[in-house]
Amino acid sequence: MKELTRRHFNSALAAVPLGLSTLSSFSSTNDSASELVGPMVGHVSESTARIWLRPGVPGKFEVLVTNRDNDRDTRIVSAVSTEENDFCIVWNLSQLNPSTSYRYKILSGSTELVADDDCYFRTAPIAGDKTKVTLALGSCAHSKSLKLWADIEREKVDGLVLLGDTPYIDSTKLDVARQKHRDFLSVPELASLVRHTPTWGTWDDHDFAGNDTDGRVKEKVNNRKAFVEYRANPQDGDDDQGIYCKFQYGPVEVFLLDTRWFSQTEPSPVDPAKPTLLGEKQWAWLLNSLKSSKATFKIIACGMIWDDKENREKDDWGTYSYEREALFEFIGKHEISGVLLIGGDIHCSRLLKYKTEDIVGYPLHQLIVSPIHDQVIPSLNVPHPDLVMGSATPHVWLKLDVDATQSPATLKAEWVQMDGQEMWELNVTEADLKKA
Repeated sequence: MKELTRRHFNSALAAVPLGLSTLSSFSSTNDSASELVGPMVGHVSESTARIWLRPGVPGKFEVLVTNRDNDRDTRIVSAVSTEENDFCIVWNLSQLNPSTSYRYKILSGSTELVADDDCYFRTAPIAGDKTKVTLALGSCAHSKSLKLWADIEREKVDGLVLLGDTPYIDSTKLDVARQKHRDFLSVPELASLVRHTPTWGTWDDHDFAGNDTDGRVKEKVNNRKAFVEYRANPQDGDDDQGIYCKFQYGPVEVFLLDTRWFSQTEPSPVDPAKPTLLGEKQWAWLLNSLKSSKATFKIIACGMIWDDKENREKDDWGTYSYEREALFEFIGKHEISGVLLIGGDIHCSRLLKYKTEDIVGYPLHQLIVSPIHDQVIPSLNVPHPDLVMGSATPHVWLKLDVDATQSPATLKAEWVQMDGQEMWELNVTEADLKKA
């Protein structure tokens, strides 16, 4: 079977006898509503994986998954594309082996829509195993061809974490949000990367609604619907509220926060006289998740920064300092080790080392990485008593290398410019992030 190009997709699929009653209305047009987008590897764990695709037409589609080391270990999983979810589908794979590479292809009847030439993924290692892991993180990206995505692909990272403003939507119209997500995931270099790289994400203001927006935005449900349709996270908040989630990959656990949906919508769980940032339900989820985590390194990541932007905008943790301080106190009280903070948003990259020894038991580091695109805001690279490094530099991503094969385990964070130009790095061990 031969892989179909996107240009030939509609005409070839029209010949497949799948009973697609509404196919003709799509195959007769060239608009983006019928565009094939993907595939993308979403969340993976030790034994599960999620594969995402937007075939652009309704019908039944199958993913054929094969263990790269054992051709007899093969399974086929079906999913149905419908107009209700903008023809996006996710295949949920289970009973996989840990630390194992699988290849996959996508079928529509006897037609091979996507071949397995560069479609593969690797499941996560067992949590307690002493392994090496590399993650790529970044924020603020346009839907334009960009070599930076290819730079990340060449590094063969174990996962990609999108921190928000990925993409820019700046609307609460459902059709606009969907189109923006389609455009973003169709960027050639990014599309190539996510075909075989597990991908997770949260949002910030521009993919939530618009600049400096909070949870009081009307019609925010439209952007949440589009986000859930175009991502394959392990969780999308709770009870159709928010999009927060967590995942563990070997010695690293990442907690992806939603700092938009709940903000300003209810009293803070730590100070009822003030408005919340995270909301009561997400707050409880975060504390319980941190307390129960056994990961060597715990990354708490979100779109906004963990201090004050010192401008007229209010979308930062400085505005909700009472929740930030309560979180720091909780980490210290329960002696939770290995915590690092990551943010984006400000079109500057920065490293801060907070003097939290008295509260937490060790210094908390904040790693800000922004932007992936070329538009910087030098005025937001403001002085701070805990600032170690800062720069308004375009085309930046963050590379996290964790090595748990040695004792103590190490974490190396590198800010990397496009074309592989190194900026600066942070090196810590698990002993550095533990109460003495």
